Amino acid sequence: METNIKIFQKNQTIIHYKYGIGRYKGMCLIKNNNKEMEFLIIMYANQTKLYVPITSLSLISIYPEFSGTVTSLNTLGQEIWNKEKKKFTKKIYDIALQLINTYAKRKVQLGFSFKKNKIQYKKFCKYFPYKETKDQKKVIQEVLKDMSKKEAMDRLICGDVGFGKTEIAMRASFIAINNKKQVAILVPTTLLAQQHFKNFKKRFNTYSTKIKILTRFTKKKEIKKILEQLQTKKIDILIGTHKILSHNIIWKNLGLLVVDEEHRFGVSHKEMIKKLYVNIDILTLTATPIPRTLSLTTLGLRNVSIIAKPPKKRIPIKTFIKKYDILTIRKIILKAIKKKGQIYYLYNKVKDIENKTIKLKKLIPEAKICIGHGQMSGQKLKTVMKDFILYKFDVLVCTTIIDTGIDISNVNTIIIENADKFGISQLHQLRGRVGRTSHQAYAWFFVNSYKKLTKNSKKRLNALIESQFLGSGFKLSIKDSEIRGTGEILGTSQSGHIEKFGINLYKKLLQNAIENLKKNDLFHNFSLETIDLDLNISALFPKNYIQNIHIRLFYYQKISEIKNLKELKKLKKNICNIYGILPIFANNLFVLEKIRIIGSNLNIKKIYSRSKLGYITFFQNPKINFSWLSKEILKNPLKWKITPEKIYFYRQFENDEKRIFWYYKWLKKVYLLRKI
Repeated sequence: METNIKIFQKNQTIIHYKYGIGRYKGMCLIKNNNKEMEFLIIMYANQTKLYVPITSLSLISIYPEFSGTVTSLNTLGQEIWNKEKKKFTKKIYDIALQLINTYAKRKVQLGFSFKKNKIQYKKFCKYFPYKETKDQKKVIQEVLKDMSKKEAMDRLICGDVGFGKTEIAMRASFIAINNKKQVAILVPTTLLAQQHFKNFKKRFNTYSTKIKILTRFTKKKEIKKILEQLQTKKIDILIGTHKILSHNIIWKNLGLLVVDEEHRFGVSHKEMIKKLYVNIDILTLTATPIPRTLSLTTLGLRNVSIIAKPPKKRIPIKTFIKKYDILTIRKIILKAIKKKGQIYYLYNKVKDIENKTIKLKKLIPEAKICIGHGQMSGQKLKTVMKDFILYKFDVLVCTTIIDTGIDISNVNTIIIENADKFGISQLHQLRGRVGRTSHQAYAWFFVNSYKKLTKNSKKRLNALIESQFLGSGFKLSIKDSEIRGTGEILGTSQSGHIEKFGINLYKKLLQNAIENLKKNDLFHNFSLETIDLDLNISALFPKNYIQNIHIRLFYYQKISEIKNLKELKKLKKNICNIYGILPIFANNLFVLEKIRIIGSNLNIKKIYSRSKLGYITFFQNPKINFSWLSKEILKNPLKWKITPEKIYFYRQFENDEKRIFWYYKWLKKVYLLRKI
């Protein structure tokens, strides 16, 4: 069974767009005038129950409960929810307009159309010492296609540590340099800058490519020289930390910006990037995109490529959560040393790191232990790392300076103290520092007390235990988004609206608003209340067709999320392949959904139908060809009636199935002849 939709769990807090926050209590079957329908039961304040037909599931979202808070349920019939909702939808609309405006500016800004010299590019690719994975090849093609366009590229590449993102950046850089353009590589730490500098120099060593590095360790005299050389194009690639975002840097002919590990940069840095690099190609690399970035990709405002499959011979890192215990730590370190492996011991408190190292030396006198952290001088840190790489030490006690850019294949164990204090992205990054070879690697997350862990800390750690497979970074980002919320998509502050209404409803509404604005449809009601169907017909999966209530609910939710007829047809085929030919009531469900999809595209507000009479009402600016409709009515005026608010139908049908099928066929015709 597909798993991209989460089934509502009993007693789970959910939010109904029309009525607010309640608790899901299960499903029930209701018969009325020989018509059958399944309903969701939602409990509101004062033990009031609401019965929601399964055809209205698009109005319901999971409401994430935040750690340490008690969720208050709304009271049915009160105006408080409607007032809050009005403010919320206004906020959503404003955000959608700003997002569209920001990304439209990049779209209209003409970039540079890069040309690929096939012979030279092929020769450069031959120097890659590994065989590309299928995913890598696909992503490389997507990047090169973007670079060949006139519009400026803005592509996110998501792939776990060691999955080949850097090679893609190198190939993009080669294309840029071959087109007489300069390349900026922006990284979050000095260690990663040094690692990239070393790797890029090695990869481009057969070319006359001029590569420089700019970090806090770069001397003033060298910085001045770099600034001069950038203006005269004596530097092709500049690799550096946020220093390369400085306003006093002037490029002669910058064409490509590569942002590595984007989750490590703050919103202010990203705003600077937008201002400084408006019409150049931007390539962003990450193992776990932050919720804000993930939202922009799911909203269709950024292109995303995923490297899901690992290189051959890589095996998953075994991950454990343990209560802090010095004897367990001693055993872990001795076991790793016995296997000729090295260990990262992450202790993220610089002021206490020396005391921690002294204690570890006393605990494990058999081990050779050194210290590395960001407040050390550049030369001292460089010496420590060099000695560790040369196996002069078994254990590196360090801060989070190792979470990006460190690639030491002999390290097969990482121990993290106070793991509950880190976010999902950072823990996944840190875990990725080991397991770079075909040997089994281990990640140990230690916490002081299981009982004192917050609800969200437990969720984060459990998510990492559940996602130990290679290529789980993107999945973990989605989980992170659910736990934390997307945050304020446009700015630096968290949005109270998101916490009040829930991330799922927020994203649904924002997606709707953006889709309508992209179509220049400023009048369409972008809320979830697209169309109200009151067609008086049995429409459900009978129990003797799909017995399991959770599977029925899963498919009801799946149907409610579908927005086009092609996807609906595909789902129908899948269900028939599993459970057999659809019974009449189940087929009715799909016909109703076809009517909903077409009706929503025509801006229809409501369709009402009984055995002889029916009517249609519209939202503002209906997409109906009224000239054609008038001619249709004049052909048979006794069967139609038009008022300023409604179109009435007077028709007799043999049975309910033929009645709703007539509505579907007629609406399909109206859609084909609609006002564009």
